[in-house]
Amino acid sequence: MGTTSSTVVRRRGEPWALGFVMGYASANIFDRLAVVHADPLIGPVLRGLPSLLLGIMLVWKHHTLDQLRPSSPRYIGRRAILAFVAAGVISTSGLFLYYFAIRVGGVTITIPVQETYVIWGTLIAWVFLRERIHRYALLGVVLIFAGLVGLSLGQWRGHPISPLWYWAIPLGLSTALTYGISGVLWRDGQLRGAHQSTAIFLQFATSVAVSLVGLLITGRTVALQMATGQALAALVVSGVLSGVLAIYCMFTALRLMAVARVYAFSSLTPLVATLFAHFFLHEFLNLLMLASIVLVSIGVILTQVFRPKDERQA
Repeated sequence: MGTTSSTVVRRRGEPWALGFVMGYASANIFDRLAVVHADPLIGPVLRGLPSLLLGIMLVWKHHTLDQLRPSSPRYIGRRAILAFVAAGVISTSGLFLYYFAIRVGGVTITIPVQETYVIWGTLIAWVFLRERIHRYALLGVVLIFAGLVGLSLGQWRGHPISPLWYWAIPLGLSTALTYGISGVLWRDGQLRGAHQSTAIFLQFATSVAVSLVGLLITGRTVALQMATGQALAALVVSGVLSGVLAIYCMFTALRLMAVARVYAFSSLTPLVATLFAHFFLHEFLNLLMLASIVLVSIGVILTQVFRPKDERQA
């Protein structure tokens, strides 16, 4: 009876796990559609707004705003607050780079490269949080880099979407590094007692603020007015898909499934995003590139699933 009940729970969780994969992959497609005709610098502002609204709703629902008040017994402390604020600043700087990467390199190049954030997160957590690296995770790192090399070779022999496609590689790697750092900061804040709703609210409030400041500093606020309605709508839809739908599906999947299984599903994101880009945006994809992306996905599985036991339970 217990086995049957466990099987039912897993089956209930799997559609949610697939839902967050589809959400993130679909968001990448809308991001690409938006930056073809719009300034990439407006991307982080519009994509972050739905996530900020989600954070506000979650804080209200779970009554966790008092975690930010020093006078409250549930106050998480300045260190945790600064961790989430720093995560918002750093991840938003990476998001700016992401939009330039996806503009010149498309989804097919940018998203697999961006998935290397799991490597940087693992290495940074090893240095600063003293988390153990499993030998299978090291194998995953090797497979990811092998996949990226194959992906680059395949694109050299193919039909890239722009002559500057190769810039998507360093831009994507830089984005991945910021995401890896942000992930470690996020985990540090949660280990200090912050609720997920508090974390989401702090990070995306910071992200939207940093995005607006970035537009002001660069004198590009006019780009919001000049962008077409189609581009603006695409960015907002991307924010809803990635920052609301995907996050909700992920948290639901984590509640219904083993964490390792959820991480395994998440590794499908670059493969699904690439296939979407090929069939819906007609981005070039040859057999070498497809095989390389599969290698990246396998590497992500090994890096994410074989994590320290205490981390996977957190």
